[in-house]
Amino acid sequence: MAVVAFASAKGSPGVTTAVAALAATWPPGRDLVVAELDPAGGDLVVRLELAAEPGLVTLAAAGRRELGHRTLLAHTQSLAGLTGDGGAARRVLVGPVSADQASASLAALRGGLAAALATLDADVLVDCGRLDPASSAYDVATSADLLVMVTRPVVAEVHHLSARLASVHAAAVSLLVVGDRPYPVAEVAATVGASPLGGLPVDPRAASALNDGRPGAARLLRRSQLVRVARSLAEDLAGWMPAPGGLPASTHRPPPPASPPHEVSPPHVPPPPYGASPEPRPGPPSGYPPPGPQPSGPPPPRGPGPHGPPPPAQPPRPPRSTRLRPGPTPPKHFRRDDVHEARR
Repeated sequence: MAVVAFASAKGSPGVTTAVAALAATWPPGRDLVVAELDPAGGDLVVRLELAAEPGLVTLAAAGRRELGHRTLLAHTQSLAGLTGDGGAARRVLVGPVSADQASASLAALRGGLAAALATLDADVLVDCGRLDPASSAYDVATSADLLVMVTRPVVAEVHHLSARLASVHAAAVSLLVVGDRPYPVAEVAATVGASPLGGLPVDPRAASALNDGRPGAARLLRRSQLVRVARSLAEDLAGWMPAPGGLPASTHRPPPPASPPHEVSPPHVPPPPYGASPEPRPGPPSGYPPPGPQPSGPPPPRGPGPHGPPPPAQPPRPPRSTRLRPGPTPPKHFRRDDVHEARR
């Protein structure tokens, strides 16, 4: 029996959906408690059509006097349809939909909730929402036996996750990615300094059926890739935890987390379609001067161009004469007789 906390560094990569998929496929014969401790508000009340009480709010009111494993179990609800074989229980501690109520309840239980979860005689999966130093669920996430960070394998979220894990001091950190493109889980885990747990496929139909419980969801989930992969991850996590009855855990354990790097670098980005060093663009045809300032003086003779040799040079034309042609010289004065003759 151990406590496994799930959180994200930024955004909503699907922490609640991942926890719900693991809870639905948890190995039979093992008791399971799901705790919804997201300070932004819970979703299981709406998704699974559960009652708002008992839950985190009632536990915060009762936990002021005494907070132990019996008090904690008294404020959980049974997950109908998820009871495992052999009478294994499936219970959930639902969080309120309101973010104000969720944050106030977690603040009232801070310091004692993590210890109460550790004393439960069952496997515990905790939804901590977004991991932030100011989060009221931060101490639960960092004090868990295993902290699983959920992210998408994209460069922006990898940078945020690396920056967040640089200041997180947890017992063990594993990485769960949603989707497999553009980077695999092993490469992202090596970049952020965590052990790779695995990846969940992007299956919107199966996720909607898992969260909404619509008619025909059971048949769809049995054939979905999301449930098949979640069942394999659940078996790996259950094999890492101590067996029921105080028996030792199996030898399968996640690899130890690596130390976070000092400088965060994004995963290896694939080269562009034309290769890492693209081919140079073709320059101008031969015979044409290159761009840039040209030396003074007469232009160099042109060589053969793309349409054949240049035409032969023409002899220079003689300069035009600027003198006007001689014309008739008008008379300097008119005589009176000439004027009379012109009138006639």
